[in-house]
Amino acid sequence: MSIRRAALWSVAAQYASFAIQFATSVIISRLFLLPADVGLFSIALAAAMVVSIFQDMGISRFVTGQPQMRMEHVRDYAAVATGIGWAVAAVVALAARPLESFYGEAGLASLVLIIAASYVALPLGIVPAALLTRRMDFRALFFANAGSALVGGMVAVATAANGAGPASLAWGMLATALTKLVVVQVLMPVLPRWPRAYEIVRPMLGFGGASFILSLSGSVGMRSQDLIVGRLLGVTATGLFTRAGALAGQMSMLVVGAINAVFYPAFAKKRDAGEPLAAPYLHLVACNTALQWPAALGLALAAEPVVLLLYGPNWIEVAPLLRWTAIAEMFFIAIPLQMDIPILLGRIRTLVWVNLIDTALTVGLLATFCLWGVEAAAMSRIATGAVWFAIYAALLGHLLAMPWGQAALTYGKSGLCALAAGTPLAATQWFGWFGADMGLATLLGLVAAGVLCWLAALVLVRHPFLAEVHIALAQVKRPRPVRPQA
Repeated sequence: MSIRRAALWSVAAQYASFAIQFATSVIISRLFLLPADVGLFSIALAAAMVVSIFQDMGISRFVTGQPQMRMEHVRDYAAVATGIGWAVAAVVALAARPLESFYGEAGLASLVLIIAASYVALPLGIVPAALLTRRMDFRALFFANAGSALVGGMVAVATAANGAGPASLAWGMLATALTKLVVVQVLMPVLPRWPRAYEIVRPMLGFGGASFILSLSGSVGMRSQDLIVGRLLGVTATGLFTRAGALAGQMSMLVVGAINAVFYPAFAKKRDAGEPLAAPYLHLVACNTALQWPAALGLALAAEPVVLLLYGPNWIEVAPLLRWTAIAEMFFIAIPLQMDIPILLGRIRTLVWVNLIDTALTVGLLATFCLWGVEAAAMSRIATGAVWFAIYAALLGHLLAMPWGQAALTYGKSGLCALAAGTPLAATQWFGWFGADMGLATLLGLVAAGVLCWLAALVLVRHPFLAEVHIALAQVKRPRPVRPQA
């Protein structure tokens, strides 16, 4: 499958899964759950996911992109993944009661137990999904990801409607895990087999050891945020903080997540062929920033009407937090594949040390900013993003011999395009033409005007992403071959 064809399937899966999960969150938030309910589930999920990094141990990355991987040993790899995953599920289940006591929130233990049940299913699908990614079969992954998201969303809404409260989100998570397991095993059957010899799994475990430290550091940095906010500011603040961060993150994943998913195996193939990676990486940077920066700025400018339209007045306190988290996403998206590129180039130990520094700064900044309240906690994401950008730009610049003059020019062009895209929304706020209660039609009209300004800016600054626009238009205009009649 070609990179662009794979990208189409990956984008389709990303959009379908996003639409389902987004619709689920909107329905549940508007009709059934309050910020405190979402905050309670977020604490349970964050605590479980800090431990859940043991499940993968770098197995997915090893199977997907490492040349030492052997197809005849995939069942042995699956056995290791399953054994580790089930041990993690047991640890999460045992931690349920202590967590409930630590936070003093009734119902937290039951949420953790349901999440632990989903961790029983997840490890059985790790190797099959990684093999599908390795062969760039994103069509199969579309059915696995979109199908499981649909089933999970239906279960979450149904249980919420029946009064399950925050547990509805956990039941949806369990249904998603079970469905994805069934689909990937049907499409790529890989049943665990007890490893016949230690030498078979040694390359994977050697890779996984350093990868595990890396995953642990990253998990602590990301998942501890809800735990810190929950402990210092309470479950309601956690619900607001989680919703703002999730909405900004979902926007980024929707816009560029599918592109990055395709480029990882593509970069692995280029590495194996001995091709230089700097030029294609800069092209990926151009695509990411050209698409995500305007979207992030637009989301920040339209935070209040977006929150009111999606979640209703009960969630309006999310809006000021969303402004900061959306802007912060611009930093995090500007250095794509910051974990994957060093791994592909065999610099995982260097990456571990860099990631440990990143994690320490993330946790420290958030805990400090929490002293001034939940909006300050959201503002900490910008400070974290700026430091994060500097750290990983230096690392990848060194590994890829990045031409920084060209990179700076690309960032500058993307910034100008983002400003152009945000002009209509900024103008309405400056002149006071519309308030937070603007209707959907007005908001869509302003977004459409922003898209037109963005397209014009792409042409004026001769942005590298313009080539992708021309290719997409050519594909749309290309006449389909007429089949001869029998």
